[in-house]
Amino acid sequence: MAKKDKTNVMRVLDQNKIEYTGYQWEDVDKLKVESPIYKTLVTQGKSGEHYVFVVPVTQELNLKKQLKLLAKKIFI
Repeated sequence: MAKKDKTNVMRVLDQNKIEYTGYQWEDVDKLKVESPIYKTLVTQGKSGEHYVFVVPVTQELNLKKQLKLLAKKIFI
């Protein structure tokens, strides 16, 4: 797997010499799931508070947009 295709989790697993199998989105049929797949991302603000975001696996978390939503206290 190319370096740019790796996630941060994969990099940590590699650093700790932990074996794993990575799947690309086009390989999702191999996972045998019927519903959409989501990833859970946890961030920490300057205040130390933690925020949890659930994002479709095909998308990325836009931290600037999330910061604006949090500033307005808009939670979806």
